[in-house]
Amino acid sequence: MIRVKIKSWTASFRYPTFQSGYQPTLPVPPLSTIQGILSAARGEVVSFTEIPFVGYVFKSGGRGVDLERIYALGKTETDVIKREVLFDNTLYLYLPDEWENYFRRPRYQLLLGRSSDMATVESVEKVKLEEKTNVPVGGTIVPATSGLPGLVHALPVEFDYSTIPRRARMARPFTVLPFPRNNAQRKRQTYGGKLLYDSEINIGVWIYEGLHGKV
Repeated sequence: MIRVKIKSWTASFRYPTFQSGYQPTLPVPPLSTIQGILSAARGEVVSFTEIPFVGYVFKSGGRGVDLERIYALGKTETDVIKREVLFDNTLYLYLPDEWENYFRRPRYQLLLGRSSDMATVESVEKVKLEEKTNVPVGGTIVPATSGLPGLVHALPVEFDYSTIPRRARMARPFTVLPFPRNNAQRKRQTYGGKLLYDSEINIGVWIYEGLHGKV
């Protein structure tokens, strides 16, 4: 498999229970954001049905609150809202080898959230992850049935872009696991089953296989 390292100054991932007003961000991207990144890299809409497996780990250096002016279609007045933003971000994607060329020469701009959250590919390399038990998991989402403790949200897996506006093709309950920042958090987020382990960034990688319809 390959590991793609993507960097951005800012990122913002829509919090599903907030529709207007203050806009917090999820601490990690949902799978639908990963679908968007894959689609931008290849230059056409990608469905997870086409990908044998995918995994990801996301880290941020911190968060803050920005003011954002909103222009609504058909309205002359504007609104100013507070939006939470993640800073100094790194996303590691774990993909089959055939995705290497797409990320060495992405067709469209990669984004970690909104159109202003532009990202760049820092490296693409082949990796071989070791399978281990009792490893910490974080910087990702895992199925709510995993038994790992954390906030559970109903999150979109992928979108149908054949309609305007786009619609969620499928949503499932996931446990949101921030990247662990201390030993207590690593212990709390330790998964007892078998999991691939990335020793370079010291974290377990939750791999989704045969994703569509089975999460």
